[in-house]
Parts: sequence; C-alpha cells; structure tokens
Amino acid sequence: MLVIDDFLPKQQFETMQSSLLGDNFPWFFTPTVSRPPGSYIPPGATETFGWFHNFYSKEDNAESPTMEIIKPLLDGIQQRDNADFLRIRASLKTHLKEFTENDYNLPHVDYDFPHISVIYYLNESDGDTWMFNEMFKNYPEPDNFTVKDRIQPKPNRLLVFDGLNYHTASNPVNSNTRFIININYLQGNQNAV
Repeated sequence: MLVIDDFLPKQQFETMQSSLLGDNFPWFFTPTVSRPPGSYIPPGATETFGWFHNFYSKEDNAESPTMEIIKPLLDGIQQRDNADFLRIRASLKTHLKEFTENDYNLPHVDYDFPHISVIYYLNESDGDTWMFNEMFKNYPEPDNFTVKDRIQPKPNRLLVFDGLNYHTASNPVNSNTRFIININYLQGNQNAV
C-alpha cells in the first residue's frame, strides 16, 4: 500500500476538482455502493446508497465523453506505472445521520484476478477508506474481516494498493460529501485471467 500526497500539480488538480465537483458534472444514483443488491453483508458492515460516474470500462468497451477532465490524473498514473486501465469510476457519498465513525461499507475487491487499485481523493472529508488484512484467494469469500488501516481522504491524495486486498469506504460523518475516483488497472504486461 502506498499513499502519495499532492499527486498532481496544484493548478491541474484544482482545474479537475472544479469540473468534477461543479454543477454541470453528471452523477448517477446507485442503491448500493460496494456490491450488487442482495449481496452477503458480513458482520460490522453497512451497505449504503451513493452516486457514481463511469469514465471508462474496458470490459464494456465504454468511455465517457468526460474522460478529458481526468486526463492529467491518468497521465500521472501512466508515468508512474505502465497501466492498462480496466475501469475508471468516480464515486460520491453523502453524510448519513445513522452512520458513525466506526461504520464502514461492504469489504470487497473490485476484480477477482490480480490487478492494481487506486483511490484518488477529490475533497477534504472524514469518510475513511478501510483496508483489511484479508486478501482475496478464492470463493467463498471470508465471513469476517480484521481492520489493517484507515486512510483519511485528503484532496489530491492518491492511494495505491494490491487490488486483491479487501477494502471498503465509509460515509462521511462530519463532512457533507466524499468524492473519489476509483481506478483499476493491470500493471505492465500482466493479463487478466
């Protein structure tokens, strides 16, 4: 796991942030933020609703016309790593009255094959990212999870980790919103199997 603060130059970040958090950026409602409706909810987890924007999906051969907005971020990741992008998705969570600082969403992995996961934070918020000790090995998935670390959102912070490491988000308690971009990619010549 690697945390990089001030990943983009300040002006690039502020331009991108202004577009993504502005009044004209399209967000779409989802009743579940971590897994499909009806998924198993392990002890300690709470599933919530949220909003998303799909920038890119290799599997669906889909690309949003808004991709140009995040080009500096993708270029920065390409310079750091030879990334073969699988999915790029923005996520918005809001403050929920019943949610506490000790609550988190469903532990999950984005894909069940080796890949890299990135979370890029767009605003100051207290909706931490939770990392667990458990790694995806096979099905069935674990019933219980133990917390390894919590990463607090900070504007222009990049979190990079092994995509097979179980993780999840949490809704903000003291902030109104939590905006992130979630990126999954294969590294170098790695192939999805």
